[in-house]
Amino acid sequence: MTDPQKDTPVVLVDDVHAGYLPGVNILNGATLTAYQGELIGIIGPNGAGKSTLLKAIFGQVQVRGGSIMLEGEDITGLKAEKLVGKGVGFIPQTNNVFPSLTIEENFQMGAFQKPALFRERADFVMSIFPDLAKGAGLKKRAGGLSGGERQMVAMGRALMMDPKVLLLDEPSAGLSPVRQDEAFLRVSEINKAGVTCIMVEQNARRCLQICDRGYVLDQGRDAHTATGRELLNDPKVAELYLGTLGA
Repeated sequence: MTDPQKDTPVVLVDDVHAGYLPGVNILNGATLTAYQGELIGIIGPNGAGKSTLLKAIFGQVQVRGGSIMLEGEDITGLKAEKLVGKGVGFIPQTNNVFPSLTIEENFQMGAFQKPALFRERADFVMSIFPDLAKGAGLKKRAGGLSGGERQMVAMGRALMMDPKVLLLDEPSAGLSPVRQDEAFLRVSEINKAGVTCIMVEQNARRCLQICDRGYVLDQGRDAHTATGRELLNDPKVAELYLGTLGA
């Protein structure tokens, strides 16, 4: 990771207010900064606005105040397809693969804006998820895969456009403990390959163990922010946020 003091942030969320219904905000002044090569974790209680923050970055919820910048460019309110072209990848918690398509076809859909990248990016994705290519792997339909395998396909599809930043909404949700560990390992590998990652997680303790910096979101704004290690060792954070979230 480069020196953040000398860099323009990859993502800068500044005092963002956003919500789904008119007059009702879920985010109430949220801020976040992610520098090149960082793995950022976002934790907090249910209803705190964690997933809404990712959706605000990805143009899926109305931003009513504040701004969102991508490498110094204002992307506030841009539609998802334009954000993908600019280098923002998003992996939702559910419905994150095309179940009727094969793994290879899912990857082709991921590269639909830049089909010339397909072979190069597919090779990169297979280097991170080699298990997907075993046997008849790439010809398997995504709908018949296990939850862990579907999560790998979703991550791979999002990586096909060579994103500058990858937004992950609870990558361990619904997985067995072993598959959860694998999901966190894959996120770390993606990050080590040079992709800036912003991850929302209910498994707060595990999230903070692998992230460079963490944000604790509460009532739509930042309650605490520090390195992952500092948040893990903060008695107040542990008492308020890690008792149930990290169990």
